[in-house]
Amino acid sequence: QRRLALHLPTIVSLAPHIRLVKEQPRSFTLQDVYDEANERSGSSGLEPVLYFVDKMRDVAGQVPSAEEANRVLFEQTCQRFVPSTLLSDNVRAHSSSPMAYWLYRESFSFQVSVSMALTYMIASTQRTPAKLTISRDDGSVCLTDLVPTQGSPGLIHSKEPVPFRLTPNIQAFVTELGLEGILPFAVHKVADRFVSEEYLLRDFLDLYVTDELLHMPSVKALAATNPQALVEMCERNVQLITHRVKQLVEILPAEKVRELGASPMQPLLQLFMQAVDPTNLAKMDFLWMPWL
Repeated sequence: QRRLALHLPTIVSLAPHIRLVKEQPRSFTLQDVYDEANERSGSSGLEPVLYFVDKMRDVAGQVPSAEEANRVLFEQTCQRFVPSTLLSDNVRAHSSSPMAYWLYRESFSFQVSVSMALTYMIASTQRTPAKLTISRDDGSVCLTDLVPTQGSPGLIHSKEPVPFRLTPNIQAFVTELGLEGILPFAVHKVADRFVSEEYLLRDFLDLYVTDELLHMPSVKALAATNPQALVEMCERNVQLITHRVKQLVEILPAEKVRELGASPMQPLLQLFMQAVDPTNLAKMDFLWMPWL
């Protein structure tokens, strides 16, 4: 519905820790885009990290805080080494016509919206460039290692400063039309679908969360001696995930909209502003490659 769907390849489970995943020959990742650009320019790909480390001391003495220094270096790194057009140029080079490029970009925008909604709901962190696989044929997105993060033992929670991956190259590819129209709309509709059948969502989450928690040795040991503690832990996490889902569909009342002069979808738009804020992106780990 509304072109919103989660793309999943064929997966055959052989054991709890082993599975076969159908390979998609005509697919690529953000990491592939970056590697191809470096190969063409003769770069090693380490320049952003080396520049950041080399210039940190100099910049830190010129700005009032370490946070500001990180932001300045992040913006300089993007300008010098990683243009925001890498993904756009890569897709354009493989498009047969301007219309094909436009349709591909639109399809990708809807697909990446689904991935953003899901990763935020279950607090799936460490979304590195290699974990975002994109089909060369239709722009469908496949998420690798889509698993929740336990910020502390027994608590599914993300400590990352950004709610989901919306880095400069993705921003430039989906354009302002996508950032202000397609993406917020699509994320809202995905979450709204879950909320409309909350009882089914909670039933599924009870099983899903319990399974994920039992993968933690400390939680598994606790459950063996105190089963009730596992039940309470599971309920707390289900409530947290449900709360995050409802955050994505929250609509401000008309009085509040008039008072603040804001959009009715301001809570969701606030998450988008956090995701694209250079100050927050600059706090991300080098392996996350926030400049890409």
